[in-house]
Amino acid sequence: MHDSVPAPISDEMVVTYARDGVVCLRDILESAWIERMRRAVDRVTRSPGPMRESYYPDRPGDFFSEKFLWTFDADFRAYVFESPAAGAVAALLESQKLNIFFDQILVKEPGTDAPSPWHQDLNFWPFEGSQVASLWMPLDTVDLESGTLEFVRGSHLWHDQPMERALVFGKTDHQPAATAEEAGDEAAVPQPDIEADRGAYDIVTFELAPGDAVVFSALTLHSAPGNRSARRRRAISTRWTGDDVRYRRRPIMAELIRDPGLEPGDALDCELFPVVWRAAP
Repeated sequence: MHDSVPAPISDEMVVTYARDGVVCLRDILESAWIERMRRAVDRVTRSPGPMRESYYPDRPGDFFSEKFLWTFDADFRAYVFESPAAGAVAALLESQKLNIFFDQILVKEPGTDAPSPWHQDLNFWPFEGSQVASLWMPLDTVDLESGTLEFVRGSHLWHDQPMERALVFGKTDHQPAATAEEAGDEAAVPQPDIEADRGAYDIVTFELAPGDAVVFSALTLHSAPGNRSARRRRAISTRWTGDDVRYRRRPIMAELIRDPGLEPGDALDCELFPVVWRAAP
């Protein structure tokens, strides 16, 4: 377990994350990590694990993900427990500890006509609390042509609970929307159609090189276009929780690799969601 911050996070970055719900970090991963994780992603691509998902299979290209890799793969476990990712997120969240929720690879091969529609991550995650964030790390140079992420800046402050959205994206083009009752949030409001009126929103994007990353709140609206380029788009997204997060069952929840054995209101310090980073005394 980490016990100090291994990546330099400035006060300005902390302020930017709190204000915008997203911040770009440059050069936080060294080349040895990048090469190691490229080999790991390619190995998992060839030999899928238990949580492989393919999105938009009826469209050209190949867009797939796999998650909870750290639970069975040594390279991904090292990335979660030994890379600068955890310390960087903890500093941005101003949290005294950080738990891993799950790690995920998100791969869009060249010529993939499959977007990641506008969404928030927290809708069907089994938590309550504000300190929930993702660190999205590309292993290839990414821009809008190859499918980098876009964010609605400040959208994490619109509401303290996630908005209504489609249950899952990418399985079919036509899916029912989750009602507030289904999502487990009585006060949920509809998610606006960002794509239909892009000029009305403060949309920000980042061109990233291998070693760069973006960290964003689980309430920040984000999306990504398909990969129209001739380049691969391999990315690792690690999902993290801080001090104030507690377990919460929702009527509809994201699939976990196994039951964490938690009750509503429990802290997430368990075998499936272990503490990865803790502040030094």
